[in-house]
Amino acid sequence: MSLRPKTHRLHFALPAALLAAGLLAACGGGSDSGSYTLGGTISGLATDGLVLANGSDTLAVASGATRFTFDGTVSGSYAVSISSQPSGQTCQVSKGSGSASGDVASVAISCRTYRVYVANSASNTLSQFAVGSGGTLAALGTATLGVSYAPSALVVNGDGSRAWLNYRDDEALTVLDIDSSGALSVASVGAEAATFGYALALAPDESHLYALNYGGASVSQFSLASSGKPSALSPASAATGLSPYALAITPDGAYAYVANASDDTISQYAVSSSGALTAKSTVDVSSRGSKPQGLAVAPGGGYLFVTLAGSAKVLSYAINSSTGALTYSSSQSTGTTPRAIVLSSSGAQAYVANAGSATVSQFLVSGGTLTPMATRTVATGSTPSAITITPDNAYLYVANAGDGTVSQYTLGSGGALGALGTVGAGGSSPVGIVAR
Repeated sequence: MSLRPKTHRLHFALPAALLAAGLLAACGGGSDSGSYTLGGTISGLATDGLVLANGSDTLAVASGATRFTFDGTVSGSYAVSISSQPSGQTCQVSKGSGSASGDVASVAISCRTYRVYVANSASNTLSQFAVGSGGTLAALGTATLGVSYAPSALVVNGDGSRAWLNYRDDEALTVLDIDSSGALSVASVGAEAATFGYALALAPDESHLYALNYGGASVSQFSLASSGKPSALSPASAATGLSPYALAITPDGAYAYVANASDDTISQYAVSSSGALTAKSTVDVSSRGSKPQGLAVAPGGGYLFVTLAGSAKVLSYAINSSTGALTYSSSQSTGTTPRAIVLSSSGAQAYVANAGSATVSQFLVSGGTLTPMATRTVATGSTPSAITITPDNAYLYVANAGDGTVSQYTLGSGGALGALGTVGAGGSSPVGIVAR
């Protein structure tokens, strides 16, 4: 008879909480029942500065990253957005929202270099360009997109995934999708403003869209669906002065201003929680000049800048933070027929496109005071009519309606412009331009 050694098994009772935690970990779940990790993939990120957000949870992502995971977990719904764009790039989110029933790794972030879009009013086209590493523009593979009418103003949302367009000869508003490469496509046409117009504005939180009705002395106001499609508010419009030409909204979304070119006034509005505009008062600028055609609000709020196309001036007004009321501050001379103005994202520089003298005036900004730079103006093409600056303040572009070109500039030390030459606009009479 053979003897086999006896083996002894020891048994331990594990606390139920530890056992549950172990089972969750084995299944790949979060540390608590119903609590899951949130992350996904990143493509094309070549610079620093990207910050993602899910509610109050934020995550800074380094250059070159290909994956991300938030530090906090999620339970139920989530919505990933771009809190801060990286330097020199625009990133979009896809599959960014849903309801978590397990760990989420399907959110996709795609990043690209900047694109510049040009509205060519005489050829019924939108041109699309990539911004090169030195700031020069190169047409995308599909260089232009045809539209049905004479395009006027184009606005693009913060993550460069959608745009809206109005026209100089029709009331239609067009929604445009922008894919991860930066290419435009028409998503829908159907919502209408009251008349043709020269300007559009997007609310800072991107929930509402406003279209100026040049021939109707009013501004049409719309809520925006998740698809970007506009729906008229009630009331559908708010009255302006004659020939409304430009529209600006304060960064906090509380107040809006309209430049009325034919009666030399600025209309002032409060913006309600529904997005509807309520008229507050009107500022008469006729004692200081004529034909207000360009508006810009300081990035930090506090000041409104107004170009006077008939008087070769730009005016500065202080904005009352409690009421939105305007108080005249100062003025500076520009070139002739100043038509458009843009400020750097820091608010430290301002640039004015002078259609009559084919120049850009460049200023330093301190508070509401504009001071001409050492080189007061730089040359453009013929009849510069629209101006834009890249979000990282590296490059500036001017659409020249008179000769169908785009002037290109670097922003050097202190914001001084350095010419990079011109490129063809890709269409006739370019009157709108956006960089994103």
